[in-house]
Amino acid sequence: MVVRSLRGFVIAIVIAIIVIGVPIVQLVRPIPQAAADVVAPLPRVIPGEKPVIHWPSQGEAALMADGVGSFGTYGPQVPVPIASVTKVMTAYLVLQKHPLQLGQQGPSITVTPEDVKVYEKDKAQGQSVVKVAAGEQITEYQALEGLLLPSGNNIGTLLAKWCDGSVQAFVQEMNATAKKLGMTETHYADPTGYSPASQSDAVDQMKLFALAMQNPVFRQIVGEAQAVLPVAGLVYNVDSVVGHGTIIGGKTGSTLEAGGCFVFAARKVIGSREVLIIGAVLGQKGPQPLAEALNAAVSMSQDAQKALRSVQLVSAGQTVGTLSAPWAKPVSLVATAPVSVIGWGGLSVAQSYRADALDPKKPIAANQVVGQLQVQVGSQVVRVPVAALSPVPAPTLSWRMKRL
Repeated sequence: MVVRSLRGFVIAIVIAIIVIGVPIVQLVRPIPQAAADVVAPLPRVIPGEKPVIHWPSQGEAALMADGVGSFGTYGPQVPVPIASVTKVMTAYLVLQKHPLQLGQQGPSITVTPEDVKVYEKDKAQGQSVVKVAAGEQITEYQALEGLLLPSGNNIGTLLAKWCDGSVQAFVQEMNATAKKLGMTETHYADPTGYSPASQSDAVDQMKLFALAMQNPVFRQIVGEAQAVLPVAGLVYNVDSVVGHGTIIGGKTGSTLEAGGCFVFAARKVIGSREVLIIGAVLGQKGPQPLAEALNAAVSMSQDAQKALRSVQLVSAGQTVGTLSAPWAKPVSLVATAPVSVIGWGGLSVAQSYRADALDPKKPIAANQVVGQLQVQVGSQVVRVPVAALSPVPAPTLSWRMKRL
């Protein structure tokens, strides 16, 4: 009898544990979050014909739409002499060390007798120069005009000494900056490019010019056709194609070793967005090497302008996936805004989805944002919130108790 009573007691305890314990376990078990399956119906590439770029027939070149993607390159992309294209880095560094706002002239620089000797020496060697005089007061902005428009080598030397105390120290900083910017095919030997040891490739110089064009003062100067300097008077931009419908700014370079070189920017306005087209042409030879470089740049820019267009990939309210919860029926997920990009035929399209952290114990309302769809086209990234088209109720007590 004692054994039978003990057995009954044990059975009662087990039943009590099951009756009380199982519901407790079910209630404290984590509730799974609703799972989103988002794959928007996007093409692998932007439809349409691929752009046809008329590259130069020699040397090397590179072309891109800044913030959109690369049109590609021509030539081997190896370091070659870049002549006065070197001065893009010189101007970039000057403006980094002594920033200017639009409308500002900046500090005045006093021209020394030593600066005059540099001018006379450079002139005697047939270098491009800007006339200066001892005691002349030239502002930073004017000096940059003298550097970038008539491409005065003596002004490059003047600015290097003004910034770092010596040409050698400035050149070291040029190379350190190039390394920092990932310009792996670039080495500077001087601040002017007169030395054939100042070398780079088209891709590096294209990227640097795109970065320099982000500075409004640099962009304004390279877009000027002419300027008036204190002693030199009226000087003209060697970039003869600037402002003639295609090129909005650039920097030329030309020596016997380098041939004709040109880094440049054009633009296209699409809707409310301005897209800068940035390119570089190096190593053009022939009777008129600089003209070859300029003409190639104009042609490349026009080709890029023709190719660029706006493309809508997703419309507002379009279904892009489903949201599934184990306790409810799946609901559609929709884009809350359109996805429009700028590009051209053949430009790659990729997508990904990032879910928001949701409380699984709470219901999801209709039109509630549950995550973000990210669409990448070339180097553009567009993010659009994704919302539930219909409500998803919270898990009921009954479901939580009965789930396996």
